[in-house]
Amino acid sequence: MRLRGALLVLFLLPLLWGALSLLRAGAAHGVPDCPGLHLDAHGESSPGHMRRGDRCALSYDTATGRSTGTSTYAQLTFAQEVERRSLRREGALLLLYGVTGTGIAFAATRRRGT
Repeated sequence: MRLRGALLVLFLLPLLWGALSLLRAGAAHGVPDCPGLHLDAHGESSPGHMRRGDRCALSYDTATGRSTGTSTYAQLTFAQEVERRSLRREGALLLLYGVTGTGIAFAATRRRGT
């Protein structure tokens, strides 16, 4: 019985991680988030959601007041899509691994009728 419990823990953890990855992939849609300073089309700091034409100052130097790395709305949208695909792939593989391993653990440790 202890072997079954240990095996189940080893396979249920990746199963849960895979389910969480799939949930994160489903939630990663919509307007991209700016991890730095959100600038509108005119270069002014802008609160709120990004729109087409906006930029994001990814690395901002406070001494000079200039951004050292920027990203456009299209680039952030593309990066968000790449992250979503990666999370979907990771979640599906971990879910498949967890389900398969749990099934094998149950089959290998079941009591055999005599």
